[in-house]
Amino acid sequence: MKSIQNRLLFFSLSAALLAAAPRVKAEVVYVEPTKPYKNSTFLQSANPGKVDLSRGSVQIPMITWAADGVTVSSNEGTKANPDSPLAKAMGVSAELELVDNFDTQVKNYISGKSPFLRGTVGMINLASEALSSLGPDYAPVVIFQLSWSTGADGFVAKDIENLADLKGKSVVVQASGPHFDLVQVLLEDAGLKPDDVTIKYVSEITYNPDVAADGNTHDPAGAFREDSSIAGAACIFPDILTLTAGGTVGTGAEDSVKGARPILTTRTASRVIADVYAVRADFFRENREIVHGFVQAQLSEQESFQAELANIAKKSNADKSKVDAFKKKCGPLAEIFLLDAGAVNDYIAWVGVDLELAGKGGNIDFFTNDKNPIGFVPSCERIQKYYAATGTVENVTLPEYAGWNFSTDFGGAATPITKKKEVFTSTQMVRKAAESEDASMLFSTSFQFPANTSNIEWQNHKDIFDTLHEKVTRYGGAIVQLRGHADNFFYNFVLAKKQQGENTYKKRVAGTNQFKEYPLPKIEQVVNSANQLSYERAFAVKRAYAQYLREAQGFTNDEIDLSRFDVKGMGISDPIHGKPTKPEQRAENMRGEMFIYAVEAEIPLDFGVDDLQ
Repeated sequence: MKSIQNRLLFFSLSAALLAAAPRVKAEVVYVEPTKPYKNSTFLQSANPGKVDLSRGSVQIPMITWAADGVTVSSNEGTKANPDSPLAKAMGVSAELELVDNFDTQVKNYISGKSPFLRGTVGMINLASEALSSLGPDYAPVVIFQLSWSTGADGFVAKDIENLADLKGKSVVVQASGPHFDLVQVLLEDAGLKPDDVTIKYVSEITYNPDVAADGNTHDPAGAFREDSSIAGAACIFPDILTLTAGGTVGTGAEDSVKGARPILTTRTASRVIADVYAVRADFFRENREIVHGFVQAQLSEQESFQAELANIAKKSNADKSKVDAFKKKCGPLAEIFLLDAGAVNDYIAWVGVDLELAGKGGNIDFFTNDKNPIGFVPSCERIQKYYAATGTVENVTLPEYAGWNFSTDFGGAATPITKKKEVFTSTQMVRKAAESEDASMLFSTSFQFPANTSNIEWQNHKDIFDTLHEKVTRYGGAIVQLRGHADNFFYNFVLAKKQQGENTYKKRVAGTNQFKEYPLPKIEQVVNSANQLSYERAFAVKRAYAQYLREAQGFTNDEIDLSRFDVKGMGISDPIHGKPTKPEQRAENMRGEMFIYAVEAEIPLDFGVDDLQ
């Protein structure tokens, strides 16, 4: 995976700590999450209280994530600053505190130390039942999406080809963290049920020297390395690189794990991990103008960052003076999030490549587009369904949405729809990616065509096209290969006749008992005809999907991107039944198939660290 090898080690601090850590055999300390979450010990001892604004500032949590740097930038630092754009928008000063432990955030939220929660949609859903059970004042109200993870997180495994191969095996993930939901959705999309895979949990997302001072292992990468029973792990990207010898296949040397390879990162699964802010219901009700100001300041600062990143993506045509000014602005952020002000290029690449700032348009799509299959409501419903099935929650409790109209509530005109950027620029690139050695299948499905036809109407297969749309949207960096197949019965028949030395065959006249004699076609003609029919079937699926997007989802042509679709006629090369003898067997051969592949090595990046020198 050459392009992965060339990508940045964005979390340079954790990578350095990992490399410096002594590599002696250590015991893995697994933790068992309390089920349901609301019965967690720390929640039983929490002291509910009101948020006190009398000291003149509000405390806002942030985590070690580049998008949170935009929040810091809006406040011109982490300390209370009444002159910052954030304070002016809110009408009160803000103190930003780094709180990576979500349980600690929840405790602060309950006590009134902070009215805000900062987490992924999966994390907010994890706490929703527990907080709502304290009373309606404590229910979380989701107010804003910061970003999507588009490369910083992922999944690594050994001795498997596809995620479905994890059935009966064990994987490891951080408890109560951003990867909790990632693992669930990946396994579910691979067709696996909760009981099909044993999930083990650790307390940290990556190597933490303070926690590891006890000599034990507390992170997914370490567990994958130390525990031979672990087949897969959800990790941050630098750990994936280390475990897989630079994004290839681990050899067992230099902290890699023999046979380990990257299955995918959020570069492919680019619409799975959504980072959001939530606020206490009582605070939102009593201080709506403060919350509105917080969101307003974030939208404004994100718009500024997006413009700067778009300039950098022009590479040699970028305005160098603007690049230099932006680098100066990001220096303090690199110091906060990478503990090195000199790592400004790494920070900019992190915020510009490994995540996508949601901005105004993204918030409109996530919260108010009721046809978005991975929007806020369907995402919460999916997550809560899984949590209920696994006992993580006792009762389904969907977090509330603030109800903003992002098109009008924060000034300016409604965000115009722009043509989506195509991931791949040629059909040759798509075919190469789909058939590369690094391609890992994420999802597949199939359906039948009537004999000798290539026509398909999406209305007759709406459930399949609904599913296809959901997966295509969720895996924004994946390749979709559409394959068409033809029945091989006539090929077998002609081949047998040829082998018997015959030059004609007889076919029943429709509706009669009479037979008419025909010249036996050449084998090449039969094969070519099957190839053409199968290609037409595959292309018909692509055409029907475009019609589905226009007619069922209301997409305009500018919103439709089919650049990731590969259309392939398989002819008679891959029949389900090699020698069909029954009508139902022939029908099963006449099929269309959809495959979704993770092919990260082939995905082009907008820019890299070389464009920041």
